Amino acid sequence: MSQTELEDVGIPVIDISNPSADVAQQVLHAASTHGFLFIKNDGVTIPPQDIDDMFDLSQQFFQSPKEQKSEYAIHSDKAGGKNRGWVTMQGEALDPDGQKQGDPKEAFNIAPPPPNGSLQPLPTPLSSQTPLISRFQTSCHTLCTRILTLLGTALAIPDPTYFTTRHDQSLGTSGSIFRLLYYPKTHSPSPSSTSPQNETQIRAGAHSDYGSLTLLFRLPGQPGLELLSPAPSTSHSPSSSSSSSSSPTTSSRSWTPVPVNSSPSTLAHPPILVNIGDILSFWTCGLLKSTLHRVTFSGGSERYSIAYFCHPLDDARLEAVPGRRVAAYGETGLGREEMGRQRGNVGLGINGEGEGDRKRDGEGDGEAKVLTAGEHLGRRLKVTYGLDD
Repeated sequence: MSQTELEDVGIPVIDISNPSADVAQQVLHAASTHGFLFIKNDGVTIPPQDIDDMFDLSQQFFQSPKEQKSEYAIHSDKAGGKNRGWVTMQGEALDPDGQKQGDPKEAFNIAPPPPNGSLQPLPTPLSSQTPLISRFQTSCHTLCTRILTLLGTALAIPDPTYFTTRHDQSLGTSGSIFRLLYYPKTHSPSPSSTSPQNETQIRAGAHSDYGSLTLLFRLPGQPGLELLSPAPSTSHSPSSSSSSSSSPTTSSRSWTPVPVNSSPSTLAHPPILVNIGDILSFWTCGLLKSTLHRVTFSGGSERYSIAYFCHPLDDARLEAVPGRRVAAYGETGLGREEMGRQRGNVGLGINGEGEGDRKRDGEGDGEAKVLTAGEHLGRRLKVTYGLDD
């Protein structure tokens, strides 16, 4: 058996060590149903010791003095530029329309080095472990490439390298980010506070991920991730201006916990959680689901996690992939509804931003501009961090 069901949430554990047409269909089914899947860790692609060492390094960094971390603040020149560096508590809002304040967490973003380049400047203790960080990034991207290959096979895309060439980091820069995350304990402002320390809190607002794929690593005994149950006729719209859990499409749906390690005892290593991002959803006319998710747990606990956000090359065009399967889905009611919603997101829509982003023919009719992956990411980051133009 190459697939095992997790009873509580229904996310499958899939073994891709021996890729086949059947395995590719299993990956596609999970990606088009939940938008989430577990990949069995064979202990080779991403060695468990590297995972343990990265968590140890992450804990060392986040426990270092705030003054030391703030020298490498997110988007700063010292940290290497846009979307690189340390995010302070409440420094970002993943659900800006649904949150009064930013997320109560810290993060550190590390971009892959450019072709023939080196890693961005890093603070102590990260700077002393660049071989580990580089190796971990490479391992994560290799796994993403394998998953993308399986999805391309299952979708019967005429060019079998369609996804992989658009994620080939030797060909250019991308928005891919390796992210360390820390959710510290939070405390009530006073003993009489109406928000006691043990009350469940939203620590990362409801959102979908901006790129193609996300790999997530978590520690045993540190739950908190929840996904929004799929709606029969909707999936989240890429580059929308809000990921709010209070939107009409989410009001009748429920949040479901995602287990940290519910793998069968026969698996030697905890499986790796994978979720589909906005770009893969758009590329496939909504066939692959970019599912809303969030992090909630009590303020009296702390939590560490590690994520690898896999993005296409910055100049990759965001238009429907070729192939009959995607085209057929795009012509269904579900596909037309999804594409119409995506194109209608004026302001941060993945296909354009108002009249200024429309190309015109001789008769003055407008056609929505096709964004690149880099433009799409820039628009999402602008909202998340409240960046100026």
